[in-house]
Amino acid sequence: MRALTSRRARRISIAAATATIAIALTACSGGGAPTENPTEAKDYSQLRLASSTAQASWDPALQTSAFDGVWQWTAVYDTLLTCNEDGSVGPGAAEDFAFTDDNTSLTMTLRDGMTFEDGTPVDSTAVKASIEHMQTGGGSGAVRVAGLTVDAPDEQTVVVTAPAPRGLLATYMCLSPGIVASPAAIASADVDAVPLSSGPYTFDAAKSTSGSVLTFAKRDDYWNADAYPYEEIVVTIMTDVTARLNALKTGQVDGAALSAQTFAEAEASDLSVLSWVDATNGIIIFDRDGTMVPALAEPKVRQALNLVFDREGIAKGLFQGLADPTTQMFGPETEGFIADLDEDYAYDVAAAKKLMTEAGYPDGFTIEIPSRTPQTDQANPLIVQQFAELGITVTETPIAGATAVPELLSGRFPMTYISMPLSSGLWGVGQSISADATWNVKDNTTPELAALTDAAQSAAGEELTTTLQEINRYVVENAWFIPWNNRTAYFGTAGDVTVSGTPDPYFQTPQLKSFQ
Repeated sequence: MRALTSRRARRISIAAATATIAIALTACSGGGAPTENPTEAKDYSQLRLASSTAQASWDPALQTSAFDGVWQWTAVYDTLLTCNEDGSVGPGAAEDFAFTDDNTSLTMTLRDGMTFEDGTPVDSTAVKASIEHMQTGGGSGAVRVAGLTVDAPDEQTVVVTAPAPRGLLATYMCLSPGIVASPAAIASADVDAVPLSSGPYTFDAAKSTSGSVLTFAKRDDYWNADAYPYEEIVVTIMTDVTARLNALKTGQVDGAALSAQTFAEAEASDLSVLSWVDATNGIIIFDRDGTMVPALAEPKVRQALNLVFDREGIAKGLFQGLADPTTQMFGPETEGFIADLDEDYAYDVAAAKKLMTEAGYPDGFTIEIPSRTPQTDQANPLIVQQFAELGITVTETPIAGATAVPELLSGRFPMTYISMPLSSGLWGVGQSISADATWNVKDNTTPELAALTDAAQSAAGEELTTTLQEINRYVVENAWFIPWNNRTAYFGTAGDVTVSGTPDPYFQTPQLKSFQ
């Protein structure tokens, strides 16, 4: 298994030169080394974060693995393994792990003495129950553990076996599929409402307000408690990015995700901002077989849809020039990236109309797309406008934030605008391309593509790179997606709170233990 090891990232310091607070800087930002006030000890009593994502359920099976919604569940749920900054996988609740050469079996050895917050042991029986619950619990992580068998030969050993090579099996164990949950909690009628902690914090319901403020208290008996310096974490739900920026500026919160639209203001304020490329913005075509919209089964129609978007203009107009136009779902730092593919699908409405006519749809067709606030607020009007150039009538259907992901994964819509996390090339295959990929909701594939995606699961080194590039070229030429650009993520911190390192390429947000 090959991990992502190089990512574009930078830390920008915007604090005044005379500030005495400790802020991490890099040479590219023009700053110096961190400084501290030797007469004043840092206060680690409370960390206040603003999250764009509300907690819909505490059910372990319903947790997702990317962006700032992970703070809530990673506070209370441990994972078997951990994702490192460079994309590699390290020990977690399992202190040791071994992957077979054919990428089909993963053996994990649990640490001694771990307990849930109620004092019951974290053992192989609990892990087995957790993974099996993930398989049947109805969440987005289910596909990543589908078909696995889980054995517990003794109290400390877990063996997870896949029916075919699964190159990211170890990686999945550091994300939501690797959550360690209490069997009693899973079986409880309160599994949605009350988390039973296996992680570094417990949920403090008395100090929390449903849907708006979540408070977590540190567990001193957690096996890795020293890695989490803050005694209490308070997560306030703020879906609006401007509200998050204002909360940072006024000292209401210590950390929050920002955006290209708010970066300039953050740069002019007394904040520290970390940035990195985290996702591909664009449209996923779910209905490539045309079961809902017959026109989408035609490659020329999908190619026409790619030609009708001005990617350079979108990067400048919607993302303030802080995004890199692209036509591919493989990021520039991943194994499958092919630079020349970004020359495909140059903006050309006339050529798009010609392809529509050749495909038998000169007058367009009708299509339904979901609308989500704030995720699609800027994108959907552009989609409606540009599709109209081809005679395509777009109907927007609102979907609620808490149920948006399950609705998208249900296959209800033929396509959607989305920001798809960028991790390793193999991750991209399992995320949206292979027949059993999480975001390939209609299981689209072809014999040629299936052979490539299967081969990638057991490949390594140059063979893996070549295979991933063949996959990339296939999906670009056949217009499986309509990528617009690679998004730059921005994360701001205020006061003396800093973020250690760069977010790992899977969670794509600073982990709780990264806050210092």
